Amino acid sequence: MSTPVVSVVVPTFNRADLVERCLEALAEQTYRPLEVVVVDDCSTDETSRALAEFAAAHADMDLVLLRNEQQRGANPSRNRGIDASRGELIAFEDDDCIAEPDWIEQLVAGFASEKVGAVTGLVEDPTPRNVYDLAFRGTHRVYGKVHATRLVACNMCVRRGLLDGALDEDRAEVSGDNTVSGRGDEEGLVIKLRREGWEMRVARGARVLHVHYYTRSSFLRQALRGGRSAARLGLKYRLGLRPELVCLALGYLGSLVALRFAWAWLFSLACFALFAGATLVYNEIWRKGKTLAQAIRVAPVMTVYYHLRAFGYFREYARALAGRPARARG
Repeated sequence: MSTPVVSVVVPTFNRADLVERCLEALAEQTYRPLEVVVVDDCSTDETSRALAEFAAAHADMDLVLLRNEQQRGANPSRNRGIDASRGELIAFEDDDCIAEPDWIEQLVAGFASEKVGAVTGLVEDPTPRNVYDLAFRGTHRVYGKVHATRLVACNMCVRRGLLDGALDEDRAEVSGDNTVSGRGDEEGLVIKLRREGWEMRVARGARVLHVHYYTRSSFLRQALRGGRSAARLGLKYRLGLRPELVCLALGYLGSLVALRFAWAWLFSLACFALFAGATLVYNEIWRKGKTLAQAIRVAPVMTVYYHLRAFGYFREYARALAGRPARARG
């Protein structure tokens, strides 16, 4: 059996310093044959110069550099990179990630069966600088020893034939701000693979460090965009409403009804406390792998996060019911 060509697609925008570190790590990969396709999403900083200098210094590297004429977003850039690539397997990494030397080797090893459509790896987080970084720590965590329940867009590898139209472009958030995204870039692909009966595997040895930091403003914008993106995903693929956000909305509706009755008001507060505790345990401890102390520390900011996420989510649904186009930009 011949060794498959792997193409790594890296979208980038205004991260000249970070994308150089990303490419340096890809140049050190142990796997061959390997192609790297970088799509510059119309950067306005020194990214173009940095990429040109990197290419000149690594003439022996199979490197393809593309540039969008206008900013289009991460998935449109990834799709352009796919079209320009030649690999049988397409790996994806973000420009703020640094891969271990055997990253590709570990991902390819996950395709041990013809039934495997995609393999995802582990995303490690840098030491948090503030409570907002800590809140997002573990967001890209994957579960399982063999079978994956999700994919992570900044650390995954997919069979080329399964990628046609599978990376949603209509949910892209384009605003000139690379500190936040609509998130869930890979969720359309996950839905496609599940519906077509493909397996998704976890390659726990395929590790990348995700060097992404948050401020209060980017944290809050991320909440709104995440809610809008989740709503557009549900509308596009006819998914059910997100249970955690529905529970939050029902809690508020119940509180309004209970305003006339003291006992009902106390009951409503108890329900909110129960919801908050369950969310803390499920999302922060079980899902993201935080300690109890870390989960308690981020609880206040995550409470704000979920309220903003719910606002963005239900507002997007309201726009759809009113017949207005989904907010895909800004």
